[in-house]
Amino acid sequence: MSRFAAALVAVLALACAAERPTALGNSTAPAPEAATPESDARAEAKPVLVIETDGFLAPNATDVDGTPAYVHYPRERMPIRVSVELPRLAALNASREKTDAAVIDGIRLWETAIQRALPWFALEIVRDDPRADIQVDWKTRVVGSASGYGGIGWRVKDGTLHVTSSFEYATKPCNHPVCQLELDQLRFLVAHEFGHTLGLLHCLDCDSAMTYSWETIERTRVTEIDVRTIKALYEIPNGTRVDGTLMIPLRKAAQ
Repeated sequence: MSRFAAALVAVLALACAAERPTALGNSTAPAPEAATPESDARAEAKPVLVIETDGFLAPNATDVDGTPAYVHYPRERMPIRVSVELPRLAALNASREKTDAAVIDGIRLWETAIQRALPWFALEIVRDDPRADIQVDWKTRVVGSASGYGGIGWRVKDGTLHVTSSFEYATKPCNHPVCQLELDQLRFLVAHEFGHTLGLLHCLDCDSAMTYSWETIERTRVTEIDVRTIKALYEIPNGTRVDGTLMIPLRKAAQ
């Protein structure tokens, strides 16, 4: 392995360690409604389904009582609006315009792949829209020496589950020149982080955009197992806990 490749692997490993809390929590969105013992007692738990996972599907949210759950962008929210910030520092040997195009391409990889299984899935790229469903922000530095950080979040308002998410990325995550990403490397990083905003966690032992194997950039970035996992996520009613019941705030709202 070259010194350049070794450095990139190290950067990705640090990004992996940094992302785990966000991917498993709801820190990218406003806090959900607080639960009390009285509200828990009124919100009777009735299973809505038996969850059968596929691919590397795993819970991507946490209910107010700490129970893992599944959230996603529902079909009626399509197209998902994605606000993308123009990077202020270009990728290695590239213009800002080409760097921006690589970021958008990394996002669009998911749309192209998912539409083969879910034709109604759609994205809309916008600029500087704080109300967009997904916020994509360029940063001089992300967490520690990580090159990207992202996740999905949720809140319940007026009895409805609202999902929002975001990710940050850096084109040069450290001061050493070897850290400045090339266009293909940036495209793969963005594809990985955008998978988190759609509700996916890591898959470290498969050919997937959600792995941290840097060699994946030489192959299809969003693979069949990624699409299969997204499809399995969308087959679960939004806001379903691992015990098959709806999240507590949703149960309360339905009473």
